[in-house]
Amino acid sequence: MKKFKVKAQKPDGSIEIFSISAESPRDAMDAVAIRGLNPINAELEVEKTPISFGGGVKDDELYHFTRLFGTLTRAGIPIIETLEMLVNRADSQTMKDALKNIVASISDGNSLKSSFEKYPKIFDRTYLQLLEVGEESGKMPQVLERLTGLLKKRIQLRGMIIKALTYPMLVMVLSFIVVGAILIKIVPRFKEIYAKFGGDLPAITKFTLACSDALINYFPAFAGGTVLFVIILVLLKRTATGKRLYDRTVLSLPLFGQMFHTYEIAGFAKSFSMLIHSGITVTSAMELIRQSVDREPIRESITTAAEMIRQGKDIAQSFDSQLPWLPELLNRMVAVGERSGNLPEMLDHVSDFYEEEFNNKVETLASLIEPMLIVFLGVIIGGIVVSLYLPIFGMAKLISRR
Repeated sequence: MKKFKVKAQKPDGSIEIFSISAESPRDAMDAVAIRGLNPINAELEVEKTPISFGGGVKDDELYHFTRLFGTLTRAGIPIIETLEMLVNRADSQTMKDALKNIVASISDGNSLKSSFEKYPKIFDRTYLQLLEVGEESGKMPQVLERLTGLLKKRIQLRGMIIKALTYPMLVMVLSFIVVGAILIKIVPRFKEIYAKFGGDLPAITKFTLACSDALINYFPAFAGGTVLFVIILVLLKRTATGKRLYDRTVLSLPLFGQMFHTYEIAGFAKSFSMLIHSGITVTSAMELIRQSVDREPIRESITTAAEMIRQGKDIAQSFDSQLPWLPELLNRMVAVGERSGNLPEMLDHVSDFYEEEFNNKVETLASLIEPMLIVFLGVIIGGIVVSLYLPIFGMAKLISRR
């Protein structure tokens, strides 16, 4: 639910503002009207970001913390004692300091969620919401087990993305270094040789020599331009319009775009399934998931679908209106789950399917990238070598004729 500021008129004519938790502005105004007041308008409260005492931690550390937290809680150890034990098991000083302060906060009588939410860079809103569910339902071990599974899947999916991108990026960087070294160090020596013999050079050789001269003479400008381009790109990504344009471009890339899209949908389906299993409403679950989705077009689609559901439309209809960012298969499976009343189970199947689909796309991409990179390097480096030796072959023919 969201919080709304509702301005209402009392029977005596005075105006008072109420803070109401509701799904929509209309629901908030209705809640005030039930009290015998005359609601004037309702505005969404701007949620204050909790004060953060420190930075984040690595995903692996958060996963191991959650796994141990769940194991010790399942063994019947009180939460405060469990957290005290985990302070010494924390790898980073950031996590140790956070856990110490959390223990102190819980000891002072604060709830688990309010103690953890002081560290939003470590524990996101999905994590905090599930902690609250576990605390209120008395099913903390089960909730922590689901959280552990979710974090494990996130780490695995992210690791596969990094694995898929590391090899081509490394090869591309090394190839640019090699090509740069050849153009700066080797090509000028051939240029001196050609200058001594004179004569007209082949077009491809002239092009290679021109590239070498440009790189040598304008290297500072080229390097500065590259750095400036990267800085501008990073700054644009921090704006709403720039981030949206960047994400749309990434999702439209051949090969890579489908992989990134499937990655986001796999994470969405897994988180959605877990939150629904934990008893969180569909709209609340989508609001939580939306904040963890990285690609702006998909995030906007989830936001729009959630708003349509709040207005009374079916989940399947709301999802179907957001093609292609919420894909057709996801929408069909959700429709079946909604009609049969087995939405959580159906979401489990969707999650498993998209995780397998993502694995297949990564493997396919890896199998395609290697030969493509070999051809690319062969054309670039082979082209340079051929351009340098063509004049020498021509000179050899002239000498043999004489």
